[in-house]
Amino acid sequence: MAIRMTGLTSGLDTESIVAALMEAQKSKKTKVENKKTKLEWTQTIWSGLNKKLYSFYTDYAGKMRFQSSYLTKKAASSDSSVLTATAKSTAANGSYSIKVSQLAAAQYVTSAKLGTYKTKDEGGNDVDTAVTSKTKLADLGFDTSGSSVIEIKSGDKKINLYVDQDTTVADFVQKLKDAGLNASFDEKQSRFFISAKDSGADSKFTISHTALSADQTAAKDALLQTMDYSTLSSSDQGTVKQVLSDLQNAQTTEAKTAAYKSLQDIADAAAKTKVTDYYTKQLTEKYTNEYITTETVTDDEGNETTVEKLTDAGRQALKDANLDNDIYVDDDRLAVVKNKLIAQNVKKDLATDGYKKSIEDAVTYGSVDAGVAEKATRDADIIVAVDNYADQISSGTGVAASSGLTKLGLDNIDGSAVKENASGTGMAVIAAADSVVQVNGATLTSSNTTLNVNGLTLDLVSASDKEVKVTVSNDSSAVYDSIKDFVEQYNSILSEMNKYYYASSARGYDPLTDDQKKEMSDDEVEKWETKIKDSLLRRDNTLEGIMQTMRTTMTGTTVTASNGKTYSLANLGITTGKDYKEYGLLHIKGDEDDEDYADSTNTLENLINEDPDVVQEVMSKIVTDLYSNLNKKMAATTMSSALTFYNDKEMTKQVTQYEKDIKEWKTKLADMEDRYYKQFTAMEKALASLQSQQSSLASYLGS
Repeated sequence: MAIRMTGLTSGLDTESIVAALMEAQKSKKTKVENKKTKLEWTQTIWSGLNKKLYSFYTDYAGKMRFQSSYLTKKAASSDSSVLTATAKSTAANGSYSIKVSQLAAAQYVTSAKLGTYKTKDEGGNDVDTAVTSKTKLADLGFDTSGSSVIEIKSGDKKINLYVDQDTTVADFVQKLKDAGLNASFDEKQSRFFISAKDSGADSKFTISHTALSADQTAAKDALLQTMDYSTLSSSDQGTVKQVLSDLQNAQTTEAKTAAYKSLQDIADAAAKTKVTDYYTKQLTEKYTNEYITTETVTDDEGNETTVEKLTDAGRQALKDANLDNDIYVDDDRLAVVKNKLIAQNVKKDLATDGYKKSIEDAVTYGSVDAGVAEKATRDADIIVAVDNYADQISSGTGVAASSGLTKLGLDNIDGSAVKENASGTGMAVIAAADSVVQVNGATLTSSNTTLNVNGLTLDLVSASDKEVKVTVSNDSSAVYDSIKDFVEQYNSILSEMNKYYYASSARGYDPLTDDQKKEMSDDEVEKWETKIKDSLLRRDNTLEGIMQTMRTTMTGTTVTASNGKTYSLANLGITTGKDYKEYGLLHIKGDEDDEDYADSTNTLENLINEDPDVVQEVMSKIVTDLYSNLNKKMAATTMSSALTFYNDKEMTKQVTQYEKDIKEWKTKLADMEDRYYKQFTAMEKALASLQSQQSSLASYLGS
């Protein structure tokens, strides 16, 4: 910024002069700021109006355009302790005789309370231990010596759990969940709680314990041997078990193909691990021989001992890898080479393209040294083992074995009800059941406690021997209330638009500056700004178009009903008011809440009772037209977004332009102010120079 000389020589109040000069220029920026503020206020107003208009469009016009909105029925039950009823618009009027014989129920199983089981403490003594989710079924006495299978059937789903020495309570619970059941083991109660997720006879489930036959067991063992099961990781073993379970559930071509793929992938991964381990061992031996040597030393007593020492190559490799340390002794260096350097070098070698290819080739073509058969052989052996197992499973069922489930407080469950024993410690089963209802003598069923029949919804509360009467009739008051609610919402949104469109002018009112606000009270500022905001949509063309559309559609549309007569809204007793300043608000003549027309005949109510079809046809057609016309008003354009009644895009673009203009004005005004100060500074300098020359001349003249 240039040095500003403020009247030192001229004596002028430069600051005030520049401020006065700038005031006129700043007013141009202020005008742009005012336009931006007003436009932002307008955006806010339109945003609120748009939300209300869209809500009216979807929630009221969107609903009342359908004839079904005028077909409301009501249903009354003579005994709500047995059932309650509601009626759709399609329900036939009349009286229904209903008897609830049975309520739907979901199958529910509660196991017997499990006792403790014996484990060994640290001293090897037998101790009683409570059952938990981690308890193994074998510890509870479940026979795992053969091929025990717990089969769970729920609907079309069948899940098998192969029980071995590692199968836990949690595994059993998870399989129940996999079958689509609710299941848990409550450790405090020491019981299993199992239930169907839905009520109804179709949701019945069964749980049974079987053992594979000798041939099936042999086929299973052969498949496990083919997979070298005992060497697999626990995760891969779990996958193999799942394959066995899936094959027992289905022996289709698709199931077998999926089994081939899954097991072959595991076999390939196992082969790669074996080959990698083989090369790891080879490389480890290579680097060990290269870096470490052994020597025989004799102590003072003549005893010979073999000791390990680093070779020169080992010492150099340690330095090259930056793993040496000045404070190390030989034993330290030897330990680093054995425990770190060799492993690093092996890992590095295995990552080279050469070893990667060697491993891939061994997995594909086999390796005698690594004990890996070629992939084609592995794949073929797996296919044979899978096919053999699937054939044995499909040839017959396993041997029944009910004793296992008793160890879990259960028994084979076929869906039948089971009462708990007299001591209150045994298994209890609630059988799945459908609701059974007689409607006018006909027996109907439902999988839950709700029954839908002929447009009637029956909510069943309790079974009873007595008949309940349900009466269905027209609910004219509900239809009337729906139309009244629609009219009220229409008037509400139209009133708000009228307020803005017919607002008083705010000419001469501009948004206040910060300095102006400081000179006014908060109440005065609010009143000032409200005056401006209320007038922003005065005589707005977009607003006028929406209002005109709504008024014209509602009061100008005529409908020819099925009786051949032509009706308008006025023929239904819905009309505009006596005061023209209401600008199109609607009144329902004879409505008790309408101050102007409460004493008139309620034509709408009479028509709903006497000729509801006319009301239905006229109202639905007029509201359909309104819905369609409002939809057209929301059509997306280059100036407005979809589902928007105003030019939101255009306004946003204009606000952005105002922001750009204001920024440019700030720069322009700053430059202008600097220019004024430079000019006054130049004047001060010139005056100072002139004054100096005058003084010098005067001194020469001796004055």
